Amino acid sequence: MPGALQTVGTTSPDAFAQASYVLVRPLFSWRRTYRVYKLDGAMVACVDQPWFVLRTELVMYADEAQLQPILVLKNRRIAALNMEHDLFDAQTGQRLGVIRTHGWRSLWRNTWDILDADDRPAGRMLETGNWFSRRILRFLPGQHQIELGGRVVARIVQRFHFFKRQFLLEILPVADPIEPRFAIACALIAMMADLRRENQM
Repeated sequence: MPGALQTVGTTSPDAFAQASYVLVRPLFSWRRTYRVYKLDGAMVACVDQPWFVLRTELVMYADEAQLQPILVLKNRRIAALNMEHDLFDAQTGQRLGVIRTHGWRSLWRNTWDILDADDRPAGRMLETGNWFSRRILRFLPGQHQIELGGRVVARIVQRFHFFKRQFLLEILPVADPIEPRFAIACALIAMMADLRRENQM
């Protein structure tokens, strides 16, 4: 995805130079807060998901006090089969790309198109593993992969826990890899989709 996420403010370069991240959301909490950690346990980002907002706007912050915004994720419409999630640089307001739900196909197997800042196709995010069995046994851990230019550039794997939902994001060492912040935004959307399905049990 050339040109995506080149400038994102004053966050630590080391925070978004990792090969792996862990996304966590506690299950028993009034706040629907997602936190992103490095493998050493240091938090690099957090997102609060609002409860009563028709058109969702999520802001990813670098700190728990929410003083350092990094990215903004906005839904273009209230509801649609092909729901577009626009990703913006929180500092400049520049649109960096789009993650778009793939219509009817996502009712059976989670699928998203990844578009660049000019709405041109760049890749996709796809549910993998035992996706068919998960439509019956929704507690089975989820798996997704991110593809750009026909290559797999990242994988997202759910880790089973009783009291929290945890997903491991692995960015693969390929030529022209995905930008970590864009990959984290993709993983966040996949994680929310999995949680919605589990809540329908």
